[in-house]
Amino acid sequence: MPTSTRSAETAGLPDAWVLLFARVAIAPLFLYSGVGKVLAFAVTAGRLPGGADGLGAVLAAGAIAVELGGGMALLLGLFSRQAAAVLFPFTIAATLMFHNFWAVPEAQVVMQTINFLKNLGLLGALALIAFYGPGAYAIQTAIKAGPKGAPGLS
Repeated sequence: MPTSTRSAETAGLPDAWVLLFARVAIAPLFLYSGVGKVLAFAVTAGRLPGGADGLGAVLAAGAIAVELGGGMALLLGLFSRQAAAVLFPFTIAATLMFHNFWAVPEAQVVMQTINFLKNLGLLGALALIAFYGPGAYAIQTAIKAGPKGAPGLS
């Protein structure tokens, strides 16, 4: 199986579209979840260790920052590798804490299993972005390319 040493700067046109799709496909999930936490902050903090008035509030604020910041970084293609690297362990922790299908009532097993497996797919996409970078169709790549524009756009 061949290995690739290509990065966002050297990726070809098909790679650029795949990386763009990966970023745009997963960013809304993090953005939607972050906005939901903002709109229901007390409920979110109450579900976390320490509760709404303690550590839970700090953890909820951190989760909001990670989801909104990481989601926007992925969507725009700005600091995408770093965002994916931060979102990867965050997604692992959230998956184990909130989608533990092995410890829920029988009525919730199927839904929690689906969410657990969905998050495994997210981890795959995050690993792809962390490894290869944002691709040619990203603000970061356009900035690196200078005034001529992003590779593959001309």
